[in-house]
Amino acid sequence: MFKWFFNKKKETEIFEQTQPAEPIQFTEEAQPLENAAPETNSFEPNKIDWLINDSILTFMPRELYMHYTDANTLKDLQNPSWQNQGIYFWKEKEAFENKSLPEFFETMDQKLFVINKAPDYIDLVSGKAMPWFGMPGGGEKFFFRYDESTPVTLEEVHKLNIIKYVKIVELNYDNLSVLNDRDNYCFLIDPYEVKFENQLFYLNGEKISLAELYQKKKLLVLSLE
Repeated sequence: MFKWFFNKKKETEIFEQTQPAEPIQFTEEAQPLENAAPETNSFEPNKIDWLINDSILTFMPRELYMHYTDANTLKDLQNPSWQNQGIYFWKEKEAFENKSLPEFFETMDQKLFVINKAPDYIDLVSGKAMPWFGMPGGGEKFFFRYDESTPVTLEEVHKLNIIKYVKIVELNYDNLSVLNDRDNYCFLIDPYEVKFENQLFYLNGEKISLAELYQKKKLLVLSLE
């Protein structure tokens, strides 16, 4: 009855959007202090490598997505501004200029999520954003739908547990305990970038540790909703 979305993407027509209603002075270089003590509060990933490598967190091999949200925008299925918050979404890594959105979207909150399973009667579709609002476009824009003319709002797919909201946790000396809290946190790896074979992780064909993946930002610690 269910299927994974990762193997199912349908191309749609290019999305259209409506337009909305532009002499140096130098100072003497400071000399370093002799025998200066290192900063004890700075975060050094190499000091916690073993904590990451020995963590009990489970792995979520998924792509990370995002959508914009603004509490001041009223729900209106005919309003392009609301549609780009309540229906359409993007890969988290997609550059803003590729989305062809008005500049004020950059100031909005961003909600991160991963995609779970979905019933057969709901499809995930995508298309390329056309140039608009002075932006080059070209980014891949996603949404869910029941049929050709009936999109599914993000609120609906969340209630159906098709998406799960998450937050990225930046490790520091005060929160290392999350690495042992598998009920509320997990590791995320992009299955299209990081491969797991024979109990080992590989990046670009080379064997790599979890700590190295974290330092390269190819391994994320997520807080689950």
